Amino acid sequence: MKKGILALIGCSLLMIYLFVRSHREITITLGMFTGSNWDVYNAESYKVIDDAIEKFEKEHPNVTIEYKSGILKQDYSAWLASNIASGDQPDVFMVLAEDFNKLSSLGALMPLDDLIKANNISTDIFYESALSSGSYQNTQYALPYEINPTMMFVNRDLLEKEGIAIPEGNWTIEEFYQICAQVTKDTDNDGTIDQYGSYGFKWQDAVNGYGISLFDDEGASSNLNQSDVREALSYVQKLKDLNKGYQVSSEDFDKGNVAFYPLTFAQYRTYQPYPYRVSKYSTFKWSCLAMPGTTANQKTSQIATSLIAVNSKTTQRQLAFEFLETLTIDQEIQQELFENSQGASALKSVMASASTKALLDQDAMSNYSLKQDVLDDIIENAVIEPKFKKYNNIIERCDYLITNALNENRIDDALVDIEKEIDNQLK
Repeated sequence: MKKGILALIGCSLLMIYLFVRSHREITITLGMFTGSNWDVYNAESYKVIDDAIEKFEKEHPNVTIEYKSGILKQDYSAWLASNIASGDQPDVFMVLAEDFNKLSSLGALMPLDDLIKANNISTDIFYESALSSGSYQNTQYALPYEINPTMMFVNRDLLEKEGIAIPEGNWTIEEFYQICAQVTKDTDNDGTIDQYGSYGFKWQDAVNGYGISLFDDEGASSNLNQSDVREALSYVQKLKDLNKGYQVSSEDFDKGNVAFYPLTFAQYRTYQPYPYRVSKYSTFKWSCLAMPGTTANQKTSQIATSLIAVNSKTTQRQLAFEFLETLTIDQEIQQELFENSQGASALKSVMASASTKALLDQDAMSNYSLKQDVLDDIIENAVIEPKFKKYNNIIERCDYLITNALNENRIDDALVDIEKEIDNQLK
């Protein structure tokens, strides 16, 4: 009898403990910065996050999501590094692209592969280029929250005036140069060129267009002093030489005097005539295309990705991952993100939705045109950046050295020394 009473008391206490444990308040902290990840105006920077938090908290009544507001993007890396050093990093946090490789290699991010598998998530729902941005050494450490592909803006009015057909989606580097050469001219016969082929086409765009990998897979050595790299950089020099020393500016494009200008999707959306946005290029009609390449269906366009990761030391592993799911995988939240920000969703289903099509189709009724299938193709065929620890610092140094060599018209002589310097830094 006595043993039975003790057993009953023990069971009751266990049930009370389990009940209290299941209903205790749990706080998940979120690290984020204010404003747009793409350095363009965003009046709704907190709206989607707040709605995602509200949805998650309704589904998890005993969980509260907290974040510190007001952290600027330019201060975020230092803020996050300081919190990691002190052991106070958030459970879930945004990761800037330039910080991802380093944070992954240092063990600050939780590997997600087991959680993805345990929660029956198919990674096929994401664009491969976006998903790979959160992968380091074949391990998934972050999921894509938002993406921003680079596209080629085309001044339709200028090409039509010159009797040139708008290029098709699978256009080539050679077509790009031929059109640029054809439209570059002195239109008023005053002895000065006043119409130009392109502005802002960088050496990296040419390298992507030629399908060149600048580094080996491990990031142990570079492939800079190679014939295909020389050809790509000579191509950039040829484009520049068309202007006979004149430095084409964004103002020239704004005035309708430039045929082509590589810009990001976020810049495209920022300058649309939607509420809270400015119609900057309203003096001419323009379209968007994939960046040109040497072959059809080549991966040519750069894509920037906003990533979210889970703290490797979180005490709420499953809940933190579930909140990460809400931010990055929930169809409703991701659709809202697309409609209230400047970037695109990394979810194929959102980019193929009727709501997305309707939003893009608004442009077709104005001076602007970006079709849903064109945008999908650009993202699907985006260039995947190398993933090694020193990549961001190395590519920044490459940009400095190569840009200077191009500006001084000495790229042929400079490549040998540039490769030596970069290889030394990779050791």
